[in-house]
Amino acid sequence: MRATGLSLRGTRVRAALVGAAVTVATLLATAGAPAAALAETPAATASVASARSATDASITASVTASNAGILSPGQDLVASVTVSNPTGSAYTSGTVKLWYDTEPRSSRNELSSWLSSTAGDTDRVDIGQAAVPTLEPGSSVVVALTVPAAAVPFGSRPTPAVFGIGATVTVSDHTAEARGSVSWYPGGAATRSDIGVVMPIVSPSTGAGLISAQDLATYTGPTGVLTRDLDGLQNHSTVAVGIDPMIIASIRALGNAAPASATAWLDRLSALPNDTFSLGYGDADVTGQIQAGLPTPLQPTALGYALDPKNFSPTPTAIGEPQTPTSTPAATPSPSPTPGTGTGPTLPSLDRLLAWDYSLAGIAWPGDGTTRAADLPPLAAAGLGTVIVSGGNTNAAKLDATPNAPIRSGSSTLAVSDQRLSDALRQAVSAPSDLAWNAAMSKLNAQLQLISAENSTPLHLLIALDRSWPSSGTQLQRTLDSLFSNPWSTPATFSAVLASKQSTELALTDSPESQTRIDAIHTLLQDEKSLDEFATILADPTTLTGSTRAELLTLLAVSWQNPRSDWTAAVAQSRTATARTLRAVRILPTENVNLVSAQGSIPFTVSNALSNESVTVVLSASPSNSRLEIDQPTTKTIPQDSRATMLVPVKAKVGNGQVVLSLQLYSPTGVPIGSPSSVTVEVHADWEGIGALIFGILVVLLFGFGIVRNVLRRRAHRRKGEDDDGTDDDTTEGDAPVEAGVRQPDPAADEPHTPPGPGGAHG
Repeated sequence: MRATGLSLRGTRVRAALVGAAVTVATLLATAGAPAAALAETPAATASVASARSATDASITASVTASNAGILSPGQDLVASVTVSNPTGSAYTSGTVKLWYDTEPRSSRNELSSWLSSTAGDTDRVDIGQAAVPTLEPGSSVVVALTVPAAAVPFGSRPTPAVFGIGATVTVSDHTAEARGSVSWYPGGAATRSDIGVVMPIVSPSTGAGLISAQDLATYTGPTGVLTRDLDGLQNHSTVAVGIDPMIIASIRALGNAAPASATAWLDRLSALPNDTFSLGYGDADVTGQIQAGLPTPLQPTALGYALDPKNFSPTPTAIGEPQTPTSTPAATPSPSPTPGTGTGPTLPSLDRLLAWDYSLAGIAWPGDGTTRAADLPPLAAAGLGTVIVSGGNTNAAKLDATPNAPIRSGSSTLAVSDQRLSDALRQAVSAPSDLAWNAAMSKLNAQLQLISAENSTPLHLLIALDRSWPSSGTQLQRTLDSLFSNPWSTPATFSAVLASKQSTELALTDSPESQTRIDAIHTLLQDEKSLDEFATILADPTTLTGSTRAELLTLLAVSWQNPRSDWTAAVAQSRTATARTLRAVRILPTENVNLVSAQGSIPFTVSNALSNESVTVVLSASPSNSRLEIDQPTTKTIPQDSRATMLVPVKAKVGNGQVVLSLQLYSPTGVPIGSPSSVTVEVHADWEGIGALIFGILVVLLFGFGIVRNVLRRRAHRRKGEDDDGTDDDTTEGDAPVEAGVRQPDPAADEPHTPPGPGGAHG
């Protein structure tokens, strides 16, 4: 057979050259328009296939076959070669040669090695050639080459095979090569693998805890990501769907204010015939939580903070709820939102917001390559006994044959997705162009054909989409249609795949998350603990703790593991918000205080910067020495976005000097709030006693001075009277005694006064 093939080679090559000449003529005739029509962006070209340059990086190329890479008898082989010029110079001329490898690939591992090889191919045969139009700087062009059916070298092969094809591009002095594949299917029966597909329904990455009404309107609009999810599932009821319950809760929490498109979308979701199961709230990373030290994955605790009573009158129509809502497991009790007062509406509980009529239960779906064997027991203890694991998290790549999807590990059942099939399907559903879609589907179909050739017993395989595809995916339905219409696969439900024979060769390989990510999760968990403690100053702590938990879970979403997402920035933003909240209630700076009385109250200003919550705080003060004594802490409720004065009663003891008063706010339950502060108090409390003593002394001196003054005055009067009598205290004989202090009458005083006569004598 080998000799026969060689004898026919010349004839086939000549036929191929004739076809290529026709193609070249057509391209030259339409050189103006096709270049613009076929031009693609470098990003789109890169997604088609890996470009490889034989000499330098001045040009790159990729090649793909049309019709999803499947070629059957009577069909022309149409290949598209994308040539890119990443330089700043234009190239005016060049050629493309299309070739194929005469040796078909025998296994997936061999195909993968051949596609990634940069070595020269000794079994190559040229089957077409075309001219490359002018390549402007930074541009790409697509060159189409057609090999007529009659000139296809393997067109008469009676059995299926996968052939490698390639393109060699020469532009000026630069050369680049690209490799692809084509699946030859001449018809007839083939072994079909049972293919189960699991698909997540999640929203774009967020850290908000709930999706806003505006975003819901966008996501559920005619071209929104959530709408595309459901559109792509049309006629594919075997696809199992993992649903993020945050989406359901976000719509229900809005009540009658939910966008009409969102409620219509929820109604469509409830009508899906597909198997459904619940992801974690916010699609939180379950294995990351376990590796960060949590005993079980976290659950939401309360969503009442997002409910507005006016949106629940009348009561919204229930959509998708089971007849008896199942309780959502939670690490802590889930307080129900406070019902409206009086005759107001009763708001839905947490269980009602999250309840959904899922057909599958107990399934955990970590991100690709993030699971360890040690993670399985905690997940099983949390009721998650079935774990969807990516093939890259196992030894699948080292096996010679493709294994069945299910395996057993301890008490857990693992549903292992085929990594290479999943990668190809993901590229297809997110393909930005037909060329990119054909390239991805060529990889997928080539692998399925090689799997079919491994043995005659159908395998049960699982293909898993990733969390990031909805942001750009527009090809879901087309991809699923192509997947289940090829000759080598048949659709299967997730339950059927899980119930198939378990693989004995396949085994889980520990693949922990990076230490950087685990450290970040530790930090976020510590922030949540701090906010939970801070919330004890609120009348209803769940308004803060509920939102904190919901935001944490959405920040742990698997979609944040996508390298294109800036999770580091999201974590930093969350930490900034946490710090701002913890600083919202604080003691404002106070100048030094002078205390001049024995007792009194020192005022301090406390600020509450929370915009929608009043707080109740206790102000405690402790002195640095015994000069001051604090009576008792002070408690006060401070309205939102305001300040209040809190008085600290103090008593001064004997002695003057400085006292440093340490201040700390506490919640009513004794949790420290904010950072401690201090103020210096100058104590002069004994001045009051000294002042009173001085005043008393002055009074005594004043009264004493008055008494002494009166005594001295009386003595002075007595002495003066004695001097006027001309006597002294000694009396002569015959004189009448004189009573002390009594003035005696003067005999001469009663006689008339006669003026003196001449001579100065009395008459």
